[in-house]
Amino acid sequence: MRKLKEMSNEEMDNLDLIINLISYSKKLERMIIQLRSEVNALTPEGENLPYFELHSDIYENFFDYPTIIRYQKYIELYFDMEDL
Repeated sequence: MRKLKEMSNEEMDNLDLIINLISYSKKLERMIIQLRSEVNALTPEGENLPYFELHSDIYENFFDYPTIIRYQKYIELYFDMEDL
């Protein structure tokens, strides 16, 4: 694995963007799950929960993109890849 200091400015910018986008998407996922949980809690007893599965349909996988593959080792420094 190349060291961070050996990367060009453009590569560092790319990596910075990727890390920040992943961080932001993880925050949004947590917010959606929290909001869905709150909506479920407000659902009157006896009615079906609007979000039976809190985690459904909010995840997107980008692991097959060449840029993610290229920077995977660096991304792993910030995130557990199994959680992405």
